[in-house]
Amino acid sequence: MKLKSLAAGALLAAASFGASATTTILGTLDPTGPDTLSDKSVKYVAVGSVINDSWIFTVDTPSATSFGAQQTFAVPTGAITGFGAEILGVPGGTFGSANIDGNQLNLNWAGNLAAGTYTVHVWGVTAIKNTQYTATVAALPVPEPETYGMMLGGLALVGAVAARRKAKNAA
Repeated sequence: MKLKSLAAGALLAAASFGASATTTILGTLDPTGPDTLSDKSVKYVAVGSVINDSWIFTVDTPSATSFGAQQTFAVPTGAITGFGAEILGVPGGTFGSANIDGNQLNLNWAGNLAAGTYTVHVWGVTAIKNTQYTATVAALPVPEPETYGMMLGGLALVGAVAARRKAKNAA
C-alpha cells in the first residue's frame, strides 16, 4: 500500500512541474470610449505544459465587450492542443471553437457585459517548446436607451418638417 501511495505522489509531483496556473489582472476598461487591454501569457518552456490561466478585467459601465485569446509568433497551429476559454459566470460565455487564421489559432467571444469584474479561464496543453499566447479585451460603450429615444425623436422631427415642406410646395 505504501508503494502505491509513493507512486501516486511521484506521479502528481511530476505532473505539477509541467502545469501552469497563472492569474493576470488586466485592469479596468475606460468607459468614456473604445478601450483595449492586452497582455502575454508566460512562456511555456516544456512540451506538455498544462495551461490553466485566469485573466481578470473590470468593466465600469455596461459595454459591448469581447475577449480574445490567441497563440502568437510564427509557430505551427498545433502549438497548443485543446486550446479553449470561457468567461466565468456569464451565460453563453464559452468561446467559439478555435479557428485557424494563417499561422495562428484564435479563440473569440463577443457579447454585452454589465458593469462588474470578470474572469476568463484559458486552458490547453503545449505541443511545442517556448509557446506563448496573447489575451486582449476590447470594449465599446453601449448607448443608453435615452440615446435611442432622442435619435428616434430627431428623425420624427426631420420627417415632419420634410412632409410640411412638401405639402407647402405642392400648394
